[in-house]
Amino acid sequence: MAKLDKMIRFVPGLYKPESNQVNRGLLYAFSGEDDVIVQAVQDAKEQLYIQLAQLQYLDSLGSNVGVFRPTAFKLADSQFRNLIPALSFAPKQVRPTIVKVLDVFFGAGNPLVKIFEINPNEIVIQIPSSVPALRRDLRGSIHFKAYSGTISSIDNIGKTMVIDMYPGRLSSSLKALAVDELAGSTIGMDLHNANVLGNSAGSSGVIFQFAASDNLSPFVVGRTIVIKNPKYPGAYMNDQRRGYTVTMKRGTIGQVINVGNIAPSVIMQDSSGIPDAVGYVTFNFGFDNEEGPIKYFSRPNNTTLQLDPGYIFTKQHSIGEVVNVVVTPYQTPDITGFDYRPYLVGVTAARVLAQEIVQSVLAAGIVIRWQVVEPVCVD
Repeated sequence: MAKLDKMIRFVPGLYKPESNQVNRGLLYAFSGEDDVIVQAVQDAKEQLYIQLAQLQYLDSLGSNVGVFRPTAFKLADSQFRNLIPALSFAPKQVRPTIVKVLDVFFGAGNPLVKIFEINPNEIVIQIPSSVPALRRDLRGSIHFKAYSGTISSIDNIGKTMVIDMYPGRLSSSLKALAVDELAGSTIGMDLHNANVLGNSAGSSGVIFQFAASDNLSPFVVGRTIVIKNPKYPGAYMNDQRRGYTVTMKRGTIGQVINVGNIAPSVIMQDSSGIPDAVGYVTFNFGFDNEEGPIKYFSRPNNTTLQLDPGYIFTKQHSIGEVVNVVVTPYQTPDITGFDYRPYLVGVTAARVLAQEIVQSVLAAGIVIRWQVVEPVCVD
């Protein structure tokens, strides 16, 4: 305990605070109680001040002044914190107040948000149809598992496409694919799709082969594409029923493992990404033959993984399959959306709520005309 050490250093050596159990116990009680007081002060601040309050404390402070967090979706604390003073203490019919409310939902400085005063009692407000500044709780959302990359070249005669894969979220290196890892997937750009028959290995300059019936002419060199892999049957959806979280630490199998076998020492093509420590792994996460978590004891070298000798495999595993390290407990996705960037969310309700809130801060007799800017689709 840091505070205990500080107190011991300031007590005269005559009292022998390090060896005298009575004096040391007294100092321990003082330091522990000091920690409790500091935490109590911090808790009090979170219950008294909007700028420091979080979660349920912030909800309580808002409700005290008649401002409630929307129930249809969840605003982040930083957004709700800005909304409370705008709706409770700001004067009516003040342009800065309206701007503050719109900034909470549409983001500060959004070029699509404009306010025009055409008459003394008539205001025109232009807003976009979606709410880009909205952040909501990701629990229960459906998340896409997809790869992405940039098109380098297109051969519409041979029905091939060369793509540079994008890096992963936690790595600066490009996404490395195994041979035919994305076979049976669908590649998309804007509203155009094509069916992948197979792909070469690697990360840069990966060759994708498509069906003879696919027309690749709508695809454009230099554009970003998204590849949806149907072989992931919900494995990358937010599922708290799993007792673990899959990490980016992984390796690839270098041998065949049959059903009913034990494999205390597994030959790996590359296990350098797996820590040399006791932990748990899952085999071929997200695919039909997913299996795990399985305890492992060590990684003696970059081509060997020592597993629990008592574990009997229940699925068939082939060379080249991925082995991911898993950790417990299940990790709840971050509210900012950084863990799963694309997610499904309705934006109409949020826009309507923003309009209702603006109406509530106006004085009587003021009329608002709304102009909703629809998104422009570029082919």
